[in-house]
Amino acid sequence: MKIRIIALPDEATQAANLIARTFDVIEISDPLACRGASRHVRIYAEVRLPQASE
Repeated sequence: MKIRIIALPDEATQAANLIARTFDVIEISDPLACRGASRHVRIYAEVRLPQASE
């Protein structure tokens, strides 16, 4: 599953941390600046649903 976060830098980092606690993370990108005069950044996360304990 791929998730894109678009937010202010601090908010994007907080969201990425929450995602890492909730899902099985495959990869999380470094923050990338959004185009134009925006102060927002993008973070891309590739995750899997957590596996149930058997």
